Amino acid sequence: MSGDGPALLRRARCLSANTASIRLAVPADFPAIAAVERAAAQMFAGTHMDWAVDAPPTDPSWLAAAWGRGWLWVAAASGGRIAGFLMAAPLARDLFVQELSVHPDLHRQGIGTALLAQAAVAAQKAGLQGVALTTDRTLPWNAPFYARLGFILQDQPPPALRDRLAAESHAGMDPRQRCAMRLDLREAQQAVDEDGA
Repeated sequence: MSGDGPALLRRARCLSANTASIRLAVPADFPAIAAVERAAAQMFAGTHMDWAVDAPPTDPSWLAAAWGRGWLWVAAASGGRIAGFLMAAPLARDLFVQELSVHPDLHRQGIGTALLAQAAVAAQKAGLQGVALTTDRTLPWNAPFYARLGFILQDQPPPALRDRLAAESHAGMDPRQRCAMRLDLREAQQAVDEDGA
């Protein structure tokens, strides 16, 4: 695990009040979440994922399902502007990150990391063993970003993640560019405990 991995569990409150605060989403946030997702998709222009630029935002029924289960967070910037969001759902023994988006105007301010940290803390409290996701292998704000936070590339993903990758391939995503990654919360917590000992 990278040196930053354990720190993810300590970052739920890492942002200054002047940047953003992480909170559970409410239905009134859904239009702003869609706007963030559309803006973030523009970053794929000119890449092998340029199809995402014109893709519709997440179906509101998915947002509603995640909100109803308590697995939808937003980063609220100063003035209440929604700067980013994370939507997740339990998958096997892990919390699966279905979507993480931050508005491009607010990149590199720790917002994505703080959203992931909040999800990791919530997953831990729920008794889940890890945080998992599927993502692009090469784009710097995808797999390399997660790797810096301690997520490990799954060369042989467990069945639930294999099924997610297969579904993405069936939906038209290039399987050569996709990968599964996972952060083991038990290992991360052990490292945090050892650091504090």
